[in-house]
Amino acid sequence: MRAGIRDVATLAAVSEATVDRVLHGRPNVRPATADRVLRAAAECGYLSSEAIERLKRGQRLRLVVVLPSTANPYIRSLNRELREWAQVRDRGARIHSYLLDSMNPDLTASSLLRLGRKAEVIAVFGLDHPDVRDAVDELTAAGKKVLTLISDISGSSRHAFIGIDNLAAGRTAAYLLASTAPPEGGKLAVIAATRHYRSHVERELGFQELIQRDHPLLEFSGTIEGQDDPLINMRMTESLLERYPDLCGIYNVGGSSEGIGMALHRTDRARQVRLIGHGYGPDTRKLLLDGLMMAVLTQRNLSLFEVMLDHLHVLQKPAHLPMQIIFPTNLPAVV
Repeated sequence: MRAGIRDVATLAAVSEATVDRVLHGRPNVRPATADRVLRAAAECGYLSSEAIERLKRGQRLRLVVVLPSTANPYIRSLNRELREWAQVRDRGARIHSYLLDSMNPDLTASSLLRLGRKAEVIAVFGLDHPDVRDAVDELTAAGKKVLTLISDISGSSRHAFIGIDNLAAGRTAAYLLASTAPPEGGKLAVIAATRHYRSHVERELGFQELIQRDHPLLEFSGTIEGQDDPLINMRMTESLLERYPDLCGIYNVGGSSEGIGMALHRTDRARQVRLIGHGYGPDTRKLLLDGLMMAVLTQRNLSLFEVMLDHLHVLQKPAHLPMQIIFPTNLPAVV
């Protein structure tokens, strides 16, 4: 069983909060206590010897976070939240985030290599493409630590994936849509940004798996790709609604759900067609409040940031982040 912060705290006879302060170079920890925590982390295999020496020297790592530059409001709000959090929360690393053209694998690969030259750790939400995979492998071969966020990169030598279980997310969306489908059945559609995101592929696979196995009266009408652009999503949804009068559910495995919501509103089909999507933010909150969206599957962004920061030093690979399901009935007080 892999050691965790709780194991380090028990072995060092301190609180988990104290362990967190030591690992992230925060103040208000006595030197003797910090030494005891680092010895415990080494003894239980939670930290590598290199990480422990770095912490003893007080060296702050440079962490570069690369996110896709799209019209997806969730990604923009995630980037903004990350930058605000880094300024007030973190003292153990210098964090810099960049938005890159999400649909250009050549640019993503070359940018990763360029940004990685001056960073010890690179965290990336990028396309699952051979060029990007090769860039990740080149960085890890050069001694860099690479983390994938939200969407993994197949076959790469990245050190850890930080995100929800996307297959389980797809099955969850299928379960919810099937539970509200008409007794006579109907059609279901999936909208993705692009199948070059592994997370989108896994969500679609989980969705299809459960529908085909457990719900023979529901027909999967296919997947369309909207590039996470709200206007494209709106036009494609209007086309779906026109082609399939018995469409009863849409699962958006990507972002920019407001475009889908606009189509449902314009055609007055929101009561007939249930929409489930990903990424909780001001846009999806409004869709939930307006009755245009049934549920949003997401994760707590602060958990994503904390686990990312923890894995600047630790050896173990993280478990999947807990998945949140937000309905109109359990909306958080703030976005």
